[in-house]
Order: sequence, then structure tokens, then C-alpha cells
Amino acid sequence: MKNLFSLFIILFSATIFAQDSTSTYKKRVLEAPEVDFLVSYYSQDGENAAVSGGIGTEKLTDFTPTIVVAIPLNDDDVLTIDAGVSAYTSASSSNIDPFDSDSPADPFVASSGASASDLWAGGNFSYSHSSDDRNDIVSAKVSVSSEYDYFSLG
Repeated sequence: MKNLFSLFIILFSATIFAQDSTSTYKKRVLEAPEVDFLVSYYSQDGENAAVSGGIGTEKLTDFTPTIVVAIPLNDDDVLTIDAGVSAYTSASSSNIDPFDSDSPADPFVASSGASASDLWAGGNFSYSHSSDDRNDIVSAKVSVSSEYDYFSLG
């Protein structure tokens, strides 16, 4: 029994030393492309709109679909694209700027129409590189945004 136990210890210790200590396994940062579809919907209703001096409706709706795509370029690099639009309608947003005409400001008079709407579109593009030990990430990002009255690039 003592010889069998000694033989077992010798064989077991031989398998421990037979392991390759120099091989390393490098896990990919992202295994496969990922696509996420996101949607946001917001709605409010009420009276006493702040922008019209407490008279009028606060009815507002906002709908924002967005898509996020992450593409692995190799074991260490990932390209991400995030794009979306936001569309809103509001009964009181047309009253926000009372100084858009020559008449004196009056919080009880609409400065344009009975309701207003707007469409915003934007995107974020990023590239990230992870170090071999996965402790450091270097990334570069570009953002673009557009609405009827402005354009932004960052």
C-alpha cells in the first residue's frame, strides 16, 4: 500500500511539472459583433405651462430610437457606432422665445404657433484598443449632432 501511494505521488507530481508554463491565452475583448436597438418614449400632459405664465398646456411627447453597433476588429480593437434620432412635439415650446418679433414680450401670447416640433439626429463613433493584459484601454471618439438650428462636431 505504501508503494502504491508513493507511485501515485510521483505520477501526480510529474503531471504538475509537465504543464507548459510559457503559453498564454489571450481573450478577445469582444467575441462577435453586437447590435443593440434602444427606444425611449416620453409623454407628459397637464395645465399651467411655465413658459406661458401658467396659462396653457404642458403636453409634450418625445420619441427616440437609437442603434448601437460594436464590431470587433481583432483581439484587441473594437469599433463602436451609436446613432439615433429624437423627435418631439410640444404645445408650449413655441412660447419659449417671446423676443422673436418687434412687439413687446407678453407671456400670455404665443410667439409662433399653437404647437411646435423638432427633430434631432446624432451619432457617436469610437475606436478602442485594449492592452494585452487588459488593464489599459486607449480610445478615440468623434461625435456629430444636428438639429434645425445648429450643427455640432466633437
